[in-house]
Amino acid sequence: MRFLLGVLVGYTVRGKQKLPIKVLVTLLVVSVLLSAVVLPGIALLALHLDVQRERRSRPAQTKVPLVKGLAYEDAEMKLHTANLNIRLLATHYDPAFQHGLVIDQSPAPGEEVAVGYSVGVTVNKKDYAGPGP
Repeated sequence: MRFLLGVLVGYTVRGKQKLPIKVLVTLLVVSVLLSAVVLPGIALLALHLDVQRERRSRPAQTKVPLVKGLAYEDAEMKLHTANLNIRLLATHYDPAFQHGLVIDQSPAPGEEVAVGYSVGVTVNKKDYAGPGP
């Protein structure tokens, strides 16, 4: 670029040959346009395509519904409707809940997880077994 500018100034100062001046001005304008417009445009296009490819490679996401307080069967149906699986983590006695109801879930409601993810639940058992003998 400096070379073209130097040759252009040299020919302009001498002012004898008009054709090389026109060619050099054209080359200078083309090189400025190329470096200022075309190359950044190509870089942005490449970045755009890369972002699209990365987004397509991610697994589909879904929100975890609230299943706490539901019967195990109802929770299972609600999770399957949301394209999620259910996994029984534990049974626990809690007198505040009826037997067979989900008393805890993980991950929490509203969290985004991959489609097909297993939601762990804790179900209230019938009665307190108490400590062993």
